[in-house]
Amino acid sequence: MRNPFYFRTLPIDAAFCDREKELEELISHANNRANVTLISPRRYGKTSLVRRVQHALSNQGSATLYADFFGVTSGEEVAAKLASEVYRITHKQESLYDKAIRFFSLLRPVVRPDQESGYSITVEISKGKTGIELIEDAMTGLGKFAAGKNALCHIVFDEFQEIVELKDAYAIEGVMRSHIQNHSNASYFFVGSRRRILSDMFNDRKRPFYKSAVNYHLSPLPMDDLISFLIERFKSQGKSCSREISQKIYDLTMGYPYYAQKLAYHTFELTDTQAADKELHGAFLRLIEEEKPLFEAIIQGLGIRQISLLTALAKEPTQTPFAVDYMTRHNLGSVGAVQGAVKKLERLDYIERIDAVYRVVDPILAVWLKKREVIE
Repeated sequence: MRNPFYFRTLPIDAAFCDREKELEELISHANNRANVTLISPRRYGKTSLVRRVQHALSNQGSATLYADFFGVTSGEEVAAKLASEVYRITHKQESLYDKAIRFFSLLRPVVRPDQESGYSITVEISKGKTGIELIEDAMTGLGKFAAGKNALCHIVFDEFQEIVELKDAYAIEGVMRSHIQNHSNASYFFVGSRRRILSDMFNDRKRPFYKSAVNYHLSPLPMDDLISFLIERFKSQGKSCSREISQKIYDLTMGYPYYAQKLAYHTFELTDTQAADKELHGAFLRLIEEEKPLFEAIIQGLGIRQISLLTALAKEPTQTPFAVDYMTRHNLGSVGAVQGAVKKLERLDYIERIDAVYRVVDPILAVWLKKREVIE
């Protein structure tokens, strides 16, 4: 009996909870040649969603390219990712591949045998060129590729906000924007999970990408849709999950897609026939234990005042983190210290302000922080 839940990027043919409206709207934006910033917290299913958007567009005859900028450390890497993606999708058609090679002046393909896929494509970069020059060449080539298509060219830049950490980041943004605004046959999706940074890139009037894309925010999964999804997926594999247990899964995860899937996965694993509180409790403990290394890494990357504020907001979300009684109750130090901590934690997307209330973004991190303080 196969577990019907996933906690990784979903295969295209896997059951998908809700997001029908989002899928329809994003496909429409793409077909209209609009550019979109797709923003949500980490592990909200953005990559799974854009993969489905591209799958649908591909079935309509569109060319689809996907570049993940997570972990890039230089402009050279960004340029290589863009060029290699063009080479990847043209490689199977010799005439297109030969044409694609002519699109780029400084980025040449290198094809090597690969045991799994048959071949792999990397990019050889011309020596002595700067990252800006290479990105200029990559965007020029990408524009030529898009212009040569009779149908839409849809391009996803995942974790796009990572380019702000690069040397000459502002110049890189400027070069990319100057090309993208002239790619009339293309739709770009800029995807990111560090919401404050990505939002600033497109909404700060001093930035090159200002007002150049539709702002599209993903919300938590709707409660009723998630409950129905959980009940149906258990049933599909011969097990039962009541509305009451499904509701508790929603409440524990606050509709957070990754955690809802993962908690349901472990609940399913522990269930013989009918999921009950015992199985759900055991599954929740497994979930927290599995996430513990990531949470510990988060804490290790923060200063003492940031840790104190994060823990305080996990225990007690508030509208007034700068109030004297709140700071005293949680030993947060001065107003200046709290202001600095708020700024850093918002930039890292660890806290957010919703309906004027500051809270921890990740609901399971919040639980772990509370448990951690009790243990210590």
